[in-house]
Amino acid sequence: MTLECVARRRSVDLVDVAFLPGQLPRKRLDLNGTYQLFFQEEGRTFRLRTKIEEFIGNEKLLLKAIETSLQYGEREYFRVNADFTVKYRLITDDIDVRTRQFSGRINLSGGGLLLPLTERVRNGQKMSLTMILCQDPLKVVRCVAQVVRICPLADGLKGAGMQFTEIEPPDRDAIIAFCMAAQRLELRNKVQTKDLT
Repeated sequence: MTLECVARRRSVDLVDVAFLPGQLPRKRLDLNGTYQLFFQEEGRTFRLRTKIEEFIGNEKLLLKAIETSLQYGEREYFRVNADFTVKYRLITDDIDVRTRQFSGRINLSGGGLLLPLTERVRNGQKMSLTMILCQDPLKVVRCVAQVVRICPLADGLKGAGMQFTEIEPPDRDAIIAFCMAAQRLELRNKVQTKDLT
């Protein structure tokens, strides 16, 4: 069972987590079980193995950390769908390969992205990426990514699942911060929609 929440540290080993109204399945939670909590703090991604310390009302839990670790691999970053622009160029000896661009909704994480493409690519190919995450203020991230999977998308596009292979820490931090902002906006919109209905 996977649940989205907003986490706030109370102390080194205690974390308050809040859920949207009606999203916390209290009856399905085992007080003797353990739960994994993934969150970002100061640009770094953490994983906590926790136990439920206390129920706080119907929409909050107090969790106690029993193990903490930093995360690095692609699968260990949470993913968001967000609108931004990617300029990409296949890394090859062919000097005639041109830079292409996609603007729209892209699945992104601190470890990679799923880029919609019209052209064919193969697993293992590398691309130089320039991601324009924000126009005002301008935030640009440059890196190299490798194609690790191909999947069909709507409108005849193919999704190239890419893992970042060469990226500077400040650029990865910028991507994680962008993902967190997108997640907060989505959560805020969900809450507003719930209040309107």
